[in-house]
Amino acid sequence: MFDLRPQRLIVFHGAEGVRRDVSGDVTEYPSAPVVLATLNQAKDVWVGSGDRRVFSVGTGANAPVQAFPRECFDLTSDRGRLIGTVVDGALKLTTLFSTDGSGQHSEPMTLPKPVRATTGYGYSEGRPLPQSPDGAFLDWSPFGITVVEKGRGRVYVLRSGAVQPEGVLQVEPGGDQDIWRAQVTPHGVLLLLVINYRQTALLHFALDGTLLGSIPGNEDDDDAEEELIWGGAGVCVLDADRALLFVQDKLLLVSLPGLQVLETLVGDWPSFVSVTPAGPDRWWVGPEDRDALFLLTTEPGHPLRLSASDRPVSPGAPLMHVGFKTPTIHWAEHTSAPLTVSSPVAETWRAVVRNDGPVCEAVRIRVSGVLVGARVVDVSVRYRGQPLPMVEENRVNVVGHTSGLEAGATAELEVTLKPRSEGSGPLTITVEPCSWESQPREWQWDKEQPRVLAVTGHPASAQFPLTVE
Repeated sequence: MFDLRPQRLIVFHGAEGVRRDVSGDVTEYPSAPVVLATLNQAKDVWVGSGDRRVFSVGTGANAPVQAFPRECFDLTSDRGRLIGTVVDGALKLTTLFSTDGSGQHSEPMTLPKPVRATTGYGYSEGRPLPQSPDGAFLDWSPFGITVVEKGRGRVYVLRSGAVQPEGVLQVEPGGDQDIWRAQVTPHGVLLLLVINYRQTALLHFALDGTLLGSIPGNEDDDDAEEELIWGGAGVCVLDADRALLFVQDKLLLVSLPGLQVLETLVGDWPSFVSVTPAGPDRWWVGPEDRDALFLLTTEPGHPLRLSASDRPVSPGAPLMHVGFKTPTIHWAEHTSAPLTVSSPVAETWRAVVRNDGPVCEAVRIRVSGVLVGARVVDVSVRYRGQPLPMVEENRVNVVGHTSGLEAGATAELEVTLKPRSEGSGPLTITVEPCSWESQPREWQWDKEQPRVLAVTGHPASAQFPLTVE
């Protein structure tokens, strides 16, 4: 089970997986994560849209979505219960709670006082960075749950099954360009810092603030070791004695508590990974933004083994629809079937477009293809029953624009193709939502500025093979 991106959930059962996406205008880097928790042997799954709304979904491709009965920022599971965080309007942690699967009866936990620890690697030099709260994120390991407040520099440790956190470390807060991951160990907490998306440090702290080990180490490292500080992609605690560190081009097996490198396995991890158990000494590894899945075997006394899984992933119904903030053109009716035009008879391609977003100021229609650029066919367009003047652009397509399209409105589109010669090739028809924008001219600020059409939403595009005889 993987929460790989803020807008996607992949659920694997047996040999096949189902991918369910959030539809609509989803921000690329939202302030809150998709939340993921499972109970009842993964028969119940919770996933959120990044705005503190949490929904319960089943594991099937089209299982219905139901609202979770209370608001929370992040959610995970622990021994048959759910653990959640609540933040205030400034994104500071206010409540850590446990609840059952119904979400009706929750138990708040007392938050302990922070214990000061220093991280080094630029974080503890000079004055502490100002706090910039960004939420309270949860992570799981076999030994418990962490709550990470990067923007406040706090990491809470809740042991598996415990009713209260065991402790919380206070370090210098991370910046907007930093990424933190933390996992509980038997000795304390393992903290992965990715500073400015590149420089990487792995730190192991006891809960009294003592630094138990670090990568890079405190001593001078050779050139090979220096490479370890770049490209952190994830961390996973395997057992009481070992942990995994994923960096840009390798996977490191390290010892606990001292973080000595025991083994290195070559790999390609250009972005973050999600790791979840697959059985004794076996782990599923899912790279972010890919449907690929890898099986990692970590038996003590044996070399690490990483193998690609051939489990297919099929798309399922959308998790939820978060709406459109910009004009969004979709095809209400259209075809991508091959079209043949035989001289001297013209053929007409017909479609209906719909604007699923807010109103757009103008619509631009573009007909492109090698046959258009080579003048093998002449193109004429009717939009909403009216002829649309078209002009040649860059000798490869013809373009015309007209008035806008209201929110929820539909419009008929007709593209007529009249043969002039013979040939075959792809034809692309695109409908773009646009607005008029001023284009400043240098040194001519006292004159009226020309206006140009700019795409300000999501276009609809159709491509099909065209043969002219």
